[in-house]
Amino acid sequence: MSTHPDSQGLDTSRPTRVRWLIFGLAALASYINYVHRYSWGVIRPFLLRDGVVDEEQAGWLDGLIGLTYGFGQFPGGLAGDLLGPHLVIPISAVLWSIVTAAPAVVSAFNGLATIRLAMGLVQAPCYPCLGKITQSWIPRAIRTTQQGFISSFAGRAGGACSSLIIGTLLMGVLGTNWQMALAITAVAGLVFAVVFALLFRNSPREHPWANEAEAALIEQGEVVVTADQRLKWDWSPRNICNLGAFFGASFSSTFADNLFVFWMPTYLVQAKNFTAADMGVFASLPLFGGALGGLCGGILNDWLIRIIDNRRRARRLIAGGCKVVAAGLICGSLYFEDGRVVMGVLFFCKFFSDMSQPTWWGTVTDIGGPAAGRVFGMVNTVGAAGLFIAGPTMAWVKIHYDFDGLFYFVAGVYLVTTACWMMVDCTRRLVIVDDR
Repeated sequence: MSTHPDSQGLDTSRPTRVRWLIFGLAALASYINYVHRYSWGVIRPFLLRDGVVDEEQAGWLDGLIGLTYGFGQFPGGLAGDLLGPHLVIPISAVLWSIVTAAPAVVSAFNGLATIRLAMGLVQAPCYPCLGKITQSWIPRAIRTTQQGFISSFAGRAGGACSSLIIGTLLMGVLGTNWQMALAITAVAGLVFAVVFALLFRNSPREHPWANEAEAALIEQGEVVVTADQRLKWDWSPRNICNLGAFFGASFSSTFADNLFVFWMPTYLVQAKNFTAADMGVFASLPLFGGALGGLCGGILNDWLIRIIDNRRRARRLIAGGCKVVAAGLICGSLYFEDGRVVMGVLFFCKFFSDMSQPTWWGTVTDIGGPAAGRVFGMVNTVGAAGLFIAGPTMAWVKIHYDFDGLFYFVAGVYLVTTACWMMVDCTRRLVIVDDR
């Protein structure tokens, strides 16, 4: 039964458009999450310069967030499924905003390690809940396109703007130190948490501004679980193998993210002698490329699925093929000396690399259905494990083989990710409704 206040004046003959407000809130959550998460990469070269940490310690600090981020994924997804994103996301945003500013008052490795662990834990619920939101609020026919905007464009744009806001604007133009810059950016997260709590509801049937027609539009072609129905998890051998391939793609893809987030600002400062202001501009270029790539990848997913009428093949072609192109581009960037040109090449590398991001989201909602939050948490836990291992592993590669070796290493990981994607079947449902 609908809980909509149709009798209070809503026009029930055509769908309301509250889903676009929710889409905007979800995109804003993704944006702010990445601004705060990527702030570590911006201040990292200055911690190295000031001798607070060395490169080996910085590598461990890079990876520590993955440890608690992984542990928090499934509980975060479960909380999103059971309590709803309306409660979970604002609480998470308040906590991660506080942790974002915390490095400003800590100047020792142990303290920074605690902060990195805390950041992983408090940010963990956000993306499982965003996965839940896209499953609950976005019509299936355009879901991957909008997932591409939320997960890749908005998120990667937030990551790109992190260096622009902290490095170029606050440190370069306004002349603040990095400690004050972190405190200023943290305030935005607190404001967002309040706005989200006021305007968001967990589903169209709970939102006072949405009508029955909009709820029906969103639910078209989707499995809707009622209170008297149970979810059944299909752990057949074929599903386990399929999930294992998906785990492999998620695990390996985090190595490239580690390079662009944590190592690129350091690369520009150490290897190319960029100032903080210039670093802020040029370190953001590949991340803007990733943002645009994610947006295009979502659109391409929905278009290709319609054209070839094969969801599995479309997802494989986009996710796997684009990683191969990215591998070639990252190797090609090593043939240029000018750091600005290198960043231009890496703009296109990240563009193709992140075209797979909405494919990842689409696959989660394809196989997870009504339990998308928990499935998102499971798969992202494996990705977080990859992030934890990538930190010290890539620091070791950098110390022994310099940045050239690091770039070639990531190119190899791209090819491994492609091999995993070729074995993923997004049409195999992991979660089904038990009607008994």
